[in-house]
Amino acid sequence: MKIIGMEVTPITLEWKKTIGESFGEVGKREDDVIVQIFADNGLYGLGEAMTLGPFYGRESQGTVMALLAEHFWPKVLQDEDPFNIDLIHYKMDKTVSEGSFAKTAVDVALHDIVAKALNIPVCKLIGGSYTDKIALHWPIGIGTPEEIEEDVSRGMAAGYKAIKMKVGNDAKQDIEMVKTVREVAGPDVAIVVDANQAYDVKRAIRIIRQMEKYDIQRVEQPVHYKDLDGMALVRQAVEVPIGACESAVTPQDIIHIIKKEAADFLNFKVMRSGGFYPSKAIVQMATAAGIFCAGSTMLGMGIELATDAHFTVSTIALGPSPYKYHGIASGILKLFNAVDSTGITKDIVDGTPTISNGFMTVPKGPGLGIELNKKNLNSYMTKGRKPILLGKTF
Repeated sequence: MKIIGMEVTPITLEWKKTIGESFGEVGKREDDVIVQIFADNGLYGLGEAMTLGPFYGRESQGTVMALLAEHFWPKVLQDEDPFNIDLIHYKMDKTVSEGSFAKTAVDVALHDIVAKALNIPVCKLIGGSYTDKIALHWPIGIGTPEEIEEDVSRGMAAGYKAIKMKVGNDAKQDIEMVKTVREVAGPDVAIVVDANQAYDVKRAIRIIRQMEKYDIQRVEQPVHYKDLDGMALVRQAVEVPIGACESAVTPQDIIHIIKKEAADFLNFKVMRSGGFYPSKAIVQMATAAGIFCAGSTMLGMGIELATDAHFTVSTIALGPSPYKYHGIASGILKLFNAVDSTGITKDIVDGTPTISNGFMTVPKGPGLGIELNKKNLNSYMTKGRKPILLGKTF
């Protein structure tokens, strides 16, 4: 079997329910890239690259498309055996030093093809399945007390047992939001706080200490992603676990975090770290160093959702108790302003993973267990851009 073609499709999403974060409002317009890789036996694999823009992801729709079409296709993928995933990653790394989102799209599509060729789900290819369902957070953006109360109540009514909330605009507001979430959610709901790099070291310590009285479970990325020394200082000064998110993308990043003793956990995103193949290594590296990992998302659509599901159920080290709640599915739920998969009415794939009562299940079919819905895909096409067709496609 060999790779004969690739199609790269730019799409744009506008969410019905945006998320306020410290660096802006997420969901007004998010540019995504969908990848299909075609094999000579009639199989194709799907991949997705949602960067959330160059500030957060350090890549954009344009850079991802250029890397795929101008570098990975002619220099790495053309006529290669899709089973040669290790070799393909080696060649991608030799061709492009960064570009983890583009590499992720390739990796996921290759695993989809290989698992389809073997007639097994991707999770069985990469480690099996230790569970049949995944506990999820309910996502809350920055907002007024009234907005927070309404959003928390909606999530609790839908069966969610954990909340991931955004902070970082104003110290007093941040503490009041945490207080509101705890009062509305009650004492038994896990609360994860994400500052998205909003604080300096001293502000982070002062604010987190005040949040701790509301029994928050952990705090993500309180300071700038490059400031690992600052992260270490925050970690030493507070009781709640401190995690790396934007700081934790590549295996090299994890080495630096371990050396600096900068984090208690990783908020880990398989869709940001090169795909299934390097992500398994990253989780094992962190676990060996005593750093726990919790699953998270890049806020994409059904391809990403299926990818997250397969990776999570096949990686028992991801989300150890009591940190068993994962921040995946947030993007697609907010896109449709839904609380479960019955509200996801126009995904780009058929077979979207089921979300119900705060849990998600992994698709059972071969590969990722999903199929591209071309009509829906085309309806999201980015204005002014067209798909890039390379080699032979079908």
